[in-house]
Amino acid sequence: MKKTIVLVGIILIFLAGYFYFNKPQPMTCKGVQDLHVVKILDDVLELQGNLVFHNPNSMRARLGKIDIDVYVNKNVAGKIHDEFKTAVKGNEDFLFSFQVRFPRDFVMKDSVTLHDLPISVTGTAGSDVLFADYTFPVSWSGNVKNEF
Repeated sequence: MKKTIVLVGIILIFLAGYFYFNKPQPMTCKGVQDLHVVKILDDVLELQGNLVFHNPNSMRARLGKIDIDVYVNKNVAGKIHDEFKTAVKGNEDFLFSFQVRFPRDFVMKDSVTLHDLPISVTGTAGSDVLFADYTFPVSWSGNVKNEF
């Protein structure tokens, strides 16, 4: 019995030391890819794209909450608030697809054309797993190039 307790104690000390010195880093948002605007109706447009999240750890990490604002031409076009559970393998990327619909008049202000539309995404993402609850910032801005 004593040998079992000593063995379990050694294993626990080893695991505690491993996690103390190798603290997992929170995931990061690398940016947005495949961003484009689709014409739904003559007066309604939809912005589609993928948020790219990266797990910098060697072990898998959980991603489970996203709370971001999507700006089109410096106006809030939509909000994305989603709770889910996915595991991202170590040193790999995860793509989160999103769509935001908004009226065409919304972006045609200030003589901005749809061929070079300014987009920005800001907010937070993270995980709410017990003992691994973390939140990290999401921030990206750029222009979407459209063909129509």
